[in-house]
Amino acid sequence: MQNLMFRAGLPNRGNYISFMRNSLPIGCLLFLSLCAGSIASAQTNPPGLDQFSPNPLEITTPDPLKPATESLSNTQRDELTVALEQLSLEAAAKLQAGDGAGAFDIWFRELRLRRYLGPGAEIAALSRVGSVAWSSSKNLELQLITKRLQAIQKQVKSQVPLNTELLPALAAAFQQVRAKGSTVEVYQEILENARQNQDILAQGQILKAIALIHINWLSYDKAAPVYEELATLIQENRAVFAANSAVPNSVLSAGNGAPPQPVTPPTEVDTLRQLAYVYQQAKQPLKAIAAREKLASVYLNLQNPSAIPPLKIAIATDYQILGQINLAAQYYQEAYNLAVPIQQYAQASEALDKLALLYRAQKQLEPTVRIYQMQLLLEERAYNWYGVMNAYDNLGQVYQEMKAYDKALEAYQKGLEVAKRLGHRKEYFDKKIIKVNKQLQRTS
Repeated sequence: MQNLMFRAGLPNRGNYISFMRNSLPIGCLLFLSLCAGSIASAQTNPPGLDQFSPNPLEITTPDPLKPATESLSNTQRDELTVALEQLSLEAAAKLQAGDGAGAFDIWFRELRLRRYLGPGAEIAALSRVGSVAWSSSKNLELQLITKRLQAIQKQVKSQVPLNTELLPALAAAFQQVRAKGSTVEVYQEILENARQNQDILAQGQILKAIALIHINWLSYDKAAPVYEELATLIQENRAVFAANSAVPNSVLSAGNGAPPQPVTPPTEVDTLRQLAYVYQQAKQPLKAIAAREKLASVYLNLQNPSAIPPLKIAIATDYQILGQINLAAQYYQEAYNLAVPIQQYAQASEALDKLALLYRAQKQLEPTVRIYQMQLLLEERAYNWYGVMNAYDNLGQVYQEMKAYDKALEAYQKGLEVAKRLGHRKEYFDKKIIKVNKQLQRTS
C-alpha cells in the first residue's frame, strides 16, 4: 500500500482514500471503508490478550517508573506507591468506560512494578486485579495472575527459614482467583507450621478454613476427613477451645469467591453439625448418623435438651433411607418423648407425622390411626388449629383406606368445623364428606 501511495504521489491517508474512491468500484470502496474503521478502532481500543501474546507480567521493556535499583529508600517506596495507585485508578476508569483490554494493559504494568515493593505488596495487588479478572471473565488474564502467584508461592517455600507471614496473604489471593488447589496447598503449609509450634487453636482454625473451602466447592468427600480431624482435635482439647471460642481470626478466610470472610474459632457443636451435613451430602447416611449421635451427646452435656429432638428426627430419617424401619420408628418415638416435656410441640408433632407416614407406607393402618390420634391431642394442647384440622384430615384418609367410612365421616365433619372457624379448606372437606357419604350408601 505504501508503494502504491508513493507511485500515485499521495502524501497522506486522506488523499489516498480520495484517490481510491475515484478509481475503484463501490464494493471495493465499502471494503476499504470497513478496513479503515477497523484500523481506527484498533488504535483506540487495543486488542486483548490471546494465547500467542507474550506474558505481560514478564515484559522487560524499559519503564519510566522502574526504579534504578531494587533497594529503595522510604521516600522512593512512597513515591512509587503513589504512582502505582494512580495507575490502578486509570485502569479502573478504563474498565468502567468499557475498555477492558486497555484497563488490563495498565494493570499488568502496575503489577510488574509492584514487585519492587516486595512480595507482600505484589501479592495484594495480584489478589485485587485477579478478582477483577475473574468477575470480568478475563480467563487468560486470570491464568497469568494465578501463574505468577504460584511462582511467588514456590519462592516462599524455597526460603529458609520459611516466611510464614506471607502464607495467609497467598491463600487469600489464591481464593480471589478461584485456585482451589493452590489455596488448600498453602493452608496445609500454614497448618504444618501450626503443628510444629503446637498451636492448638491455630490448627483448629486452619482445619475449619480448609473444610469450608471444600464445602464451598461442593467437595464433600474431601471436607469429611478434615472435619473428622477437627472434631478429634476439639474433643482432645475441649477446655482450650471453650476458653477461646469468642476470638475470631481476621487473617484466615474460606470460600470460593470474593470477598474472603474471617474464620471464627471452631466449636465442637458446629464441627459435628458440619460433619453430619457433609456425610449427608456425600450420601453416607450411616456416617451422618454417627456424627449426629455424637452431637446429641454434646448437647446433653451442655444441658441443651431443645436441640436433641431435631437430631433424633434427622437420625430417624437416615435410618428410613437405609430401609431400617424399626430403628427409624424408634428414633421418631424418642424425638416425640423428648420434645413433649419441654413443650417443643412443633418438633413433637413433626416426629408423630413422620412416624405415621412411616407406618402408613407399611400398610400398618391401626398404629397409624393411634399416632394421628396422639397428634390430634398434641395439636389441641398447643392450640394449633391448623394442626388440628390437618390431623382430622389425616384420620379421615386412613379410616377411608380401612373402609371404616362412618369413622372417616366423623373425622371429616370435625375437620370441617375447624375449617369453617379458620376460613380455610372448607370446600375441600365438603368434597370429602360427599365422597364418604356415597361410599356409605354403597355399603349399606
